[in-house]
Amino acid sequence: MECSMSKVTKKYNLIWYRQRFGEVTQHFVRYHGTNNYQFDDEFKDSCFSMTVNDQKFDLNIIGTREDDGGEYFCGEVEGTKIKFTSGTRLQFEVRV
Repeated sequence: MECSMSKVTKKYNLIWYRQRFGEVTQHFVRYHGTNNYQFDDEFKDSCFSMTVNDQKFDLNIIGTREDDGGEYFCGEVEGTKIKFTSGTRLQFEVRV
């Protein structure tokens, strides 16, 4: 999932959130600059990885599963505020 950083002013304090359908929003990875990012404990050793450079902070999910479904949001942390830059919905459909 793409997170463009072209409009982000402080590229050293970025964050990804996930909101599963019907649940509260969860923080799961934060970028601290110079290719240094940290996953929240629940998301370590999982199918999530990051692609980071000067223009993007993209989220990769390897082997997506139904429980990965939800809204994914990328944003920039400024003090106590978060400015969200983009969002992606991951939804699975059952076909009969």
